[in-house]
Amino acid sequence: MANVRSPNYPVTDLAGALALARKLYEKDGRNKVSKAALAGHLGHDSLSGPALGKIGALRAYGLIDANGDDYRITDDGLTALMAPEDSLDRVEALRRLAFQPSLFSAIAKDFPTAPSDSNLRYWLAKRGFSADGAAKAAKTYLATLALATSMEKGYPHSPNPMEDEMMEATELARPIQRRSTEMVDVSPLKPGVRQEVIALDEGDVTITFPENLSSESFEDLEDHLKIFVRRMQRRANAKILGFDEGDQH
Repeated sequence: MANVRSPNYPVTDLAGALALARKLYEKDGRNKVSKAALAGHLGHDSLSGPALGKIGALRAYGLIDANGDDYRITDDGLTALMAPEDSLDRVEALRRLAFQPSLFSAIAKDFPTAPSDSNLRYWLAKRGFSADGAAKAAKTYLATLALATSMEKGYPHSPNPMEDEMMEATELARPIQRRSTEMVDVSPLKPGVRQEVIALDEGDVTITFPENLSSESFEDLEDHLKIFVRRMQRRANAKILGFDEGDQH
């Protein structure tokens, strides 16, 4: 019986591809390199099958791009390699890279959350994968997904269309909270100043701001709020783990 040839997918998960990209970056930074030189940086003397498989994986994830025979690290590749491990930029770059392979993008559309290994292998088998190919592809995808989402909790990211719909439905279903005047600081505000009170389970968060903020000031405010939320998230995590934020290294 003829062998069943599975559709293409990266030969390694995203963590493995990042390790390969780091070899290129340590050798040549973001300089352009030929395919032969790239193969050499990845540990191969020639453009053999294994070398081409690794180069293909780097391209599939969007870690490198090509212009003719010239290859170089992409912007997202640089961010994933060099940005601080817990930075929002790196979290979002990893998410984009994880779903660059066409197969992984298709899986993510059908499975908004991580599927079980058996469920994913069945999904792949229905799309032409052999049993062995489905097992390997499922393992590669799930490992990639785990890396892309491991640090995502507590960080905002650009939502995909399905997440947009879920957030909109949640907002529509959320009951309006009626607040008594006793719970709101009713001290007089200066003219041209507004106050927004956000009710949380642990207490109220009050934001005071000028009415006439410019578009540039709105952008600055957004950046500061992101930093504030990240800082509070780290502080909350530190309390859960039982040590002060200043003790973390």
